[in-house]
Amino acid sequence: PVSADAVELFRDIFGKQAKIFFLTTGTATNTLILRHLCKSWNSVICSEDAHINVDECGAPENMGIKLMLAETVNGKITVETIKPLVPSEADVHRAQPAVISITQNTELGTLYSVDEIKSICDFAHSKGLYVHMDGARIANAAAALGASFKEMTVDCGVVVLSFGGTKNGCMCAEAAVFINPEAGENF
Repeated sequence: PVSADAVELFRDIFGKQAKIFFLTTGTATNTLILRHLCKSWNSVICSEDAHINVDECGAPENMGIKLMLAETVNGKITVETIKPLVPSEADVHRAQPAVISITQNTELGTLYSVDEIKSICDFAHSKGLYVHMDGARIANAAAALGASFKEMTVDCGVVVLSFGGTKNGCMCAEAAVFINPEAGENF
């Protein structure tokens, strides 16, 4: 019953269509989401400072996920730093991006504004890419920006969120929130 109540609370925020999966750690949540969204020939574009690149002990790479590192400004990627990593046409000789992953708050403590998130999502969708948000510190971002979880994710076009409980005092309480339920099929 507690889990069912938690699912309903998530759906109240992220929409009744959202698919929620509970996991034990942030590393597992991020890695399993990205592995799910990527085929063997795909890659994930992220910040050179991203948690998935720096702090998860190589877990994404161990799962066969190629990380393509975008340059940052204060720990944040932008459409301009992402563009060089997205080929204009498919090239069978290089990993094809499937996901853009952003971390809210960044590892440097900076925040993506709602407009910055929306800009990245709009670009990603125009290229057929998913957007993953590592939300380990999303509660801090919401408080600092005065924005709701929905405004930073659903309204911007984020496809899937790693919702962090650990950094908010929970133990073994993370969630994969597939805002776009089709992306979560067979997770």
